[in-house]
Amino acid sequence: MTILDRPKIDALIDYQLYDADQHYYEAEDALTRHLDKEFKNAVRWADIQGRRTLIINNKLLTVVPNPTYDPVGVPGSLEKYFRAENTEGLAIRDIISMQAIQPEYRDRDARVRRLDQQGVELAWLLPSLGLGIEEMLCDDPKSAHAIFTAYNRWLDEDWGYDRDGRIQTGPLISLLDPAEAEKELARVLNLGAKFITMRPAPVATPGKHRSPGDLAHDRVWAMIAEAGIVCSIHAADSGYNKYLGDWGESTAYTGLKSTPLTEVLSIAIERPIFDMMAAMICHGVFDRHPTLKVATLELGAAWVGELHRRLRITYGKSPQLFGSDPSESFREHVWVAPFYEDLVTKVRDDHGADRILLGSDWPHPEGLSEPRAWVGDFMGLTDAERRLALRDNLKFLSGR
Repeated sequence: MTILDRPKIDALIDYQLYDADQHYYEAEDALTRHLDKEFKNAVRWADIQGRRTLIINNKLLTVVPNPTYDPVGVPGSLEKYFRAENTEGLAIRDIISMQAIQPEYRDRDARVRRLDQQGVELAWLLPSLGLGIEEMLCDDPKSAHAIFTAYNRWLDEDWGYDRDGRIQTGPLISLLDPAEAEKELARVLNLGAKFITMRPAPVATPGKHRSPGDLAHDRVWAMIAEAGIVCSIHAADSGYNKYLGDWGESTAYTGLKSTPLTEVLSIAIERPIFDMMAAMICHGVFDRHPTLKVATLELGAAWVGELHRRLRITYGKSPQLFGSDPSESFREHVWVAPFYEDLVTKVRDDHGADRILLGSDWPHPEGLSEPRAWVGDFMGLTDAERRLALRDNLKFLSGR
C-alpha cells in the first residue's frame, strides 16, 4: 500500500475499527502487587549484568528481553522483517527502532485517547510478558495459579475487564489444576470478563501432560460456553522449543531471536496452534460444548487451510471416530486473526469472511504503526466481507 492509496482506502472505511489484538505493557508489580505472601519468593526482580530482569520460579525470564519495557520497540518498526522484505539481510536488532515507554502503553485513560486517534471503537488488550510465565511454572501448579490470580487482580485494577465498551481485557487462565482454573474463571466472570486468555499448548502437568480436550477440563469449557464469552488463544511460550533439541538446536526461548530452522518450522507460532486446535476438535470439545467460541490471536492464519485439509482427510477415512464433521466444527467455533503477511483472501476462502478478525498487535514492534495501516491488506475482500473482518466479527464476539 502506497501513501497515495491511503486517502482512497480511508474513504472506503467510513466506520470505526474493532481491533482484536492490542497489548498493554505490564506494570513492574503486575505479578506481585496482589500476590499472596506465601508465594513471595516465586517472583523477584534482579539486576543481572547491568540489566533489570525477572526471576520466576528460580528461572530467568527470557521471553521478554527487557521486562521493564523502557526503552521499548516502536510500533511497526519490524514491518519490513515480518513482510519478508529484509533484502539487506539485517539482524532484528539492526531493524528495530527503540523509544521511551509511552503513557498509553500503561495508562488506561491515555490508551482510550489513543484509540480515538486510531479510529478504533473497541480493542481487546492482551498481555505482553504475561504470555511467557506459564511455561516457567509448569512444574509448580500451585504457584502458577497464585501468580495468575495476582496478575488478573492487577489487570482488573489497572485496566478493567470491560469498563466502558472501549477496552476489554482477557484474564489469564491456566488449566494446570482444573479445580483452580474453575475457581479463577468463576471469579473473573463475576467481575464481568468478556473473554479469557490461554496459551496454545498441551496442559503440561508434572508427570503426565494432558490435552486441553481432556475431560478433566470439561467444566472450564462449559463455564466459558455458558457465560457466552470467548476463549482467546494467543501466541506465547508454548514450550515447543524442546523439540528443537532433537535437531541439534538450542532449546532456550529467546523471543524475537531466531534461527532459520526455528523460523521454517514456525515452532512458536503455527505448530502450537495447529496442534491445539486439532486436539480440541479431535477430542470432542466442540461436540460437547456446541456454543463455545474460540479466537486465535497473533498466531496468523497460514495453518488454517492445512488443518482443514487434514481434518477432511481424516474424517473421510474414519467418520465413525468423530461426533460431527471436524472441518465444519472448526469453522463454526474458531475465529482467526491473520498476520499482515498472510493473504486475507485465502483465509476467507479457507475459513470464511465471518471468521476473520483484525489484530494489529499494536504497540508491539512486530505489529503495524497503527491499526488502519493494515486496512489495505483487506482490499481483496468485498465491502461487506471487509466490514465483517474489520469490525462486525469482533463486535459480535465482544457482546456489543
